[in-house]
Amino acid sequence: MKKRSLLLSLSLLFILTVLTASAVSGRQEKGSDFEEQGFIVLFNNKNLDGWRKLTEYSGDCGQWTVEDGVLVGTQYPEGKGGLLVTQEKYKNFILYAEVKADYPVDSGLFLRVQPSVLSYQITIDYRPDGEVGAVYCPLGGDFLLHNPGVKELWKKDDYNQILVSIKGQPPIIKVSLNGKEVVEFKDEMKDGRYRVPDEGFIGVQVHPGESWGKGNHVYFRKIMVKPLVIGDAPLGTTLY
Repeated sequence: MKKRSLLLSLSLLFILTVLTASAVSGRQEKGSDFEEQGFIVLFNNKNLDGWRKLTEYSGDCGQWTVEDGVLVGTQYPEGKGGLLVTQEKYKNFILYAEVKADYPVDSGLFLRVQPSVLSYQITIDYRPDGEVGAVYCPLGGDFLLHNPGVKELWKKDDYNQILVSIKGQPPIIKVSLNGKEVVEFKDEMKDGRYRVPDEGFIGVQVHPGESWGKGNHVYFRKIMVKPLVIGDAPLGTTLY
């Protein structure tokens, strides 16, 4: 009798565990519904509507296509690259992207991009001696924050979830990679001025030169943005 009672108790505990896990999973799936949380789709998985090459900086170099619903970037002509940027400008926002890359590539997410390419870059330098999740500022001081250990979190054969927030002036920048916060950086004035203007384009990159392997590609499956106002939380904990 005691044995049957013990088995029944264990069975009930197992069922309760399964139901609890299912409920938690359901909350996570609902929490990952970005559009319900105010995110705007930047890449529509069909074409490049809403995007343009930053020709002021890199001319017509770099190639961007949509293949099977994925934004794919590669060097073109060989050894040449550039930025693809939004047509709209953004100020304070949360940016979400799902990214995969061949090895090696040198790419990144660019924030508050100016026509000169002055901006904040979250590096996706998936290559020897490269860094994923470092903060770089082209034309504004180069590396502002190194992050050499973060590359260990990068999934080499799968899509990676990158969540970036930028807010304020000088801004506070936060980055999460695959659900783990890896950057919290507050910029400072440079020579008595703001390093980067408080508004600009959002961009993705194909880097020129030998740091990009011949014939390699970077893949963006999702790119979404949520504009922020002062007082909004920089990063929502329900996003993963």
